[in-house]
Amino acid sequence: MRHPSSLFWGPDLRSLRLISLFLILALLAPAPGVRAQAARKTPDPSADLSEAARWLQAYLRIDTTNPPGNEHKAAAFLAGILHREGIPTRLLVTPEGRTSLYARLSSPKSGGKAVVLLHHMDVVAAGPGWTVPPFSGQIKDGRLWGRGAVDDKSLGIAQLAAFLDLKRRKVVLERDVIFLAVADEENGGILGSAWLLEHHPELFKGVEGVIGEGGRSQVSAGKLLWWGVEVAQKRPLWLEVSANGRAGHASGLNPQSANHQLIEGLARVLALPPRWRVTPPARGYLKAIAPLHNDHWKRVLSNIDSVIDEKTGPKEFLFPGMVNLFLDTVQVTVLEGGNRINVIPARATARLDIRLLPDTDSEAFLKQIRAALGKGIDVQVLVTAPPSPPSPASGRLYAAFEKGMGGDAPVVPTLVPGFTDSRLFRERGIPAYGISPFALEGDDLMGIHGPDERIPLAELDRGVERMRKILSIYASLRG
Repeated sequence: MRHPSSLFWGPDLRSLRLISLFLILALLAPAPGVRAQAARKTPDPSADLSEAARWLQAYLRIDTTNPPGNEHKAAAFLAGILHREGIPTRLLVTPEGRTSLYARLSSPKSGGKAVVLLHHMDVVAAGPGWTVPPFSGQIKDGRLWGRGAVDDKSLGIAQLAAFLDLKRRKVVLERDVIFLAVADEENGGILGSAWLLEHHPELFKGVEGVIGEGGRSQVSAGKLLWWGVEVAQKRPLWLEVSANGRAGHASGLNPQSANHQLIEGLARVLALPPRWRVTPPARGYLKAIAPLHNDHWKRVLSNIDSVIDEKTGPKEFLFPGMVNLFLDTVQVTVLEGGNRINVIPARATARLDIRLLPDTDSEAFLKQIRAALGKGIDVQVLVTAPPSPPSPASGRLYAAFEKGMGGDAPVVPTLVPGFTDSRLFRERGIPAYGISPFALEGDDLMGIHGPDERIPLAELDRGVERMRKILSIYASLRG
């Protein structure tokens, strides 16, 4: 039986078709809330990225935390880019499975002379405190965020872009150019650059310079004051010290426990009086930047020997962090003992990050540390480095820095308190230079080995152009 109303309103065939079409369109159309959300959708911030920024974003998404490193994943990514450009690569793998990547643009005019573009693929652990996922390559506030954004994957991408630029433009080279991405730098470079130099010295025959990390730009209130090209650095003396003692229940008296022995030994080390001194690299660096300051700082920096007292240190206020250029430092960074409050462990261990001035006698310093720790505490040297001369602030490569970056600000030879793989090349008589082609300041520098590491996208692109200019000047310059 029909509903009574159908006697008064019965749709014809055309009406049924229109109703069906309306229902289909209604089902396919998004709900009002969805339409509003689509209208408010934020444009993809990755859409307008430069080629180098897209590479860096993908690079940051590869987790190369050391340990374990997993540099083979990053090496495969970089090799893929190089292969698409028709450039062959070599993957060099240690017995432990740590991978480094090597590629070379060769020229018959070079006579085998070459420059190495060096960066490390590994990064330190992200740690707590991040406001974005540390391996997301997220774009926020005009910056690219992720572990390695400054240390050191951005430099690697700038070098890669400059390397490929020579190939794409078919530049007639007068020097070979080597692109080298290494493993394990964050753990001292033992399974990276050090292993390569020892087991594959033929790869570095004819190398007359290395461009790596470690340089810094001095920016104040948005103004670039100078480019610091690192020519010398402090040297590592990384130690693991350990004590053994009687284990047991923590309710009993045990003054010779492993923990107590270790703590007392470390306290004696930290109580050693510092010895302040001005080394030639520090003196040269400060004299170079003195003319770039006001009269007060010109006086202080030009006469630093009279400012630093051997026993008491600076007689006048210095810039933050500058004191590290005048003394050997000892920092306890890792402590391992028991894992329960009521259990005395049988062994306690600490790791010490010691940074020595360029000319410190490392054997004499280590002897002093052993004496302070006392008998019964074992000392194992994890990483050390012999003294090596600074790289010269002259020559073909240094001139390329001056011409490539000097238009923005002066270029000055710099001593840095950290250490990099550059030391491994200097030890073998190969000049190595640390540069940063990025003018960074303030919060953009705070993320190095800390949370929320990031780099401004605009400065990334400017740094890529600076690196392209430096390399083009060096590789094609009539020497």
